Amino acid sequence: MKIKYRITNSFDKEQVFILEKLGIEVEVGYDNFYLYEDNIHFAEIEKLVIEWGMGSYPETEFSESDREKAVYLNISPTKIFGYPQPEDAEYEYPFDIYPYLKDVFEIAKTDLEYGVLKGKQIGGFRLKKEPNWGRSSIGSAHWISDFIFAKPEVYQEIFQPLGIKCMPVLEYNTKKELKTVVQLVPQGIAKANLNIKQEQINEIQEVESWGIKKYILFDNDYYPSFDSNPGDFDFFVTQEYFGSGGITNREVIISQKLYRLLKKHKIKGLYYSPMNFK
Repeated sequence: MKIKYRITNSFDKEQVFILEKLGIEVEVGYDNFYLYEDNIHFAEIEKLVIEWGMGSYPETEFSESDREKAVYLNISPTKIFGYPQPEDAEYEYPFDIYPYLKDVFEIAKTDLEYGVLKGKQIGGFRLKKEPNWGRSSIGSAHWISDFIFAKPEVYQEIFQPLGIKCMPVLEYNTKKELKTVVQLVPQGIAKANLNIKQEQINEIQEVESWGIKKYILFDNDYYPSFDSNPGDFDFFVTQEYFGSGGITNREVIISQKLYRLLKKHKIKGLYYSPMNFK
């Protein structure tokens, strides 16, 4: 595991020249670069970041060895293929704000500040058309990135043999099932809590009316591990909720077994964050 910092700034000519002398290439105007902690000029560049008031965002770079050692991994989509439908509709609250959830989820709770707490899924998501997968075969859509979708053949070959179910995705106008995408259904909710350390928490919000907390974590460490056995699952979600404001999501977790199958078949479209195995 390596810690790197994404440095952003609107650079002038003098700053570009100074950074070039330190082995960093940027262009005049808005640009960014990555600074690794093992950079021989780290201290000098870090000083410039502070002096120039540049944005600095820590990120973690994992090795394949890191991922292979993890019993479980958190996944997030790198392939985004559009927006769920409808994007805008004159529905009653809360579906005036979240129209794409109407007839898809029961709404367990609402809050004007924190949005909605989704309940049982009762219908399929809707898209305008078949996804443009490109080189990917698994991914998600804007606003619903906590739900994972895949090509049907990928589902049948990798997920179905593990007992993971799927749901159809509908074409918005015709309500017919799309042929090149299905939604993957989590096998359940983890039976164990995440061991979230205080230093991993960027932001925490307590929604008293819902009886939950929502987290935003720093991206500078392994993903938090479970405090006990989460259950016999290969594709599942956390007990904890994440997000801020009107976003309230559970995180998606996969087993090492499923990770190895996805890597074996060279499936593209996901980012894998290994859970702490120490």
